[in-house]
Amino acid sequence: MASLPCAPTPRLLEVTTPDLTLEAGARLTPHLVRGWWWGPEDDLPWLHARARLLPDEEAQATSPRVVRRTLAEQHHAVERARRRSTTRPSARVPTVLLVHALTGDMRAGGEGGWWEPVIGPGRALDPTRVRLLCFNNLGSCYGTTGPADEGFPRRADDTRFGPAPALAKGDLRQDEQHLPATVTPWDQARSILLALDALGIQEVDLVTGGSLGGMIVLCLAALAPERFARMAPIATAEAASSWVVGLNHVARQALLLDPGFPEAPHRGLELARQLAMLTYRAEPGLEASQQRPPTWSSRALYPVQSYLEHQGRKLEARFDARAYLAQLGAMDHHDLARAPHGGLERIRASALCVGIDRDQLFFPEHMEALAQRLRALGRHAEHAELSSLYGHDGFLVEWEPLAALLTRALALPSALEHGGAALASTSATRPATARTV
Repeated sequence: MASLPCAPTPRLLEVTTPDLTLEAGARLTPHLVRGWWWGPEDDLPWLHARARLLPDEEAQATSPRVVRRTLAEQHHAVERARRRSTTRPSARVPTVLLVHALTGDMRAGGEGGWWEPVIGPGRALDPTRVRLLCFNNLGSCYGTTGPADEGFPRRADDTRFGPAPALAKGDLRQDEQHLPATVTPWDQARSILLALDALGIQEVDLVTGGSLGGMIVLCLAALAPERFARMAPIATAEAASSWVVGLNHVARQALLLDPGFPEAPHRGLELARQLAMLTYRAEPGLEASQQRPPTWSSRALYPVQSYLEHQGRKLEARFDARAYLAQLGAMDHHDLARAPHGGLERIRASALCVGIDRDQLFFPEHMEALAQRLRALGRHAEHAELSSLYGHDGFLVEWEPLAALLTRALALPSALEHGGAALASTSATRPATARTV
């Protein structure tokens, strides 16, 4: 590929999209999507015409900021984000779509970005050569419509399943008026597709993400197979297992049982995060980083206890509790077989399915099985295994192997060439392993 102009600094953007009816029946109005862009300077006129660009200081913030908007502020944001022309982005710049995990935000690269070490000039995802986009997931709290916004629907608005049950005195179930409306990965994928429509992007050269982000990647490729050339789901599965749903259930109960719920369940959110951190990290990684001290005291915390308390406080300070419930629910409800008009068989994108060898949340055999099932359908699908002492969070830690995998994903045959899916090849049947040194 010929050299492209130097990339300016990353930018944050907002687009307004049509109202969205969620899979469970609640309706979002308005529906705002906040995104992150980094690409060639030639993109800027198109971005200005299609979206509202946020001030530079917001894009350069090194930590996520919870967005809480009144209805008036939401409607004002809609007016400012309205499309001003039908300008389209340059077709000569490939588009790479990144999808963040449970509590991430749209700032994938730049200082503080969750994939900062693999994004930038000269790196695996080079904004001088590709157009990088990431959107805040629907139901989160970093700028896309979510439970932190005034007027976000409640679980009682899940009209697909009839009215909410009346709770008898003494019933310990939560009042559905206090719970956010159900959001699923199908909803989150449709939100992203509407954002792409608002920007005038019809085709995506690569879509990738890990964990919940990987679930959304699969939903995107199934919902709009004609738009995605390649995909790289990482550390995820075709459906949330009972193991995943069970762990999320316990985390959810810790949050709901906090006396401060729903207004201020501070300790509950901390405990939910502590449980999650134990599923994100494998025993070898914790043993290496949180070793037992040589002496002990009945009044001193062990290092791993201090670590978990620290992680809990960090999340409580930067995330909304109801948004956390919405994201846990999205993960629970993931099931590719529930796709409208068919599931896995709809996917045409060439695939690099990446598992992590010590993953204790999404076991690596899920990704190997996904690649095999795609090949059985005649698709080009490769399997790779990322080796990491840290387990599930390996895709946020093991930068050199991850960079190699992203480079490999970008080199997969395009499913959009010649008007059809890339067919399985002999080389695609040989799993590859990315090992850390």
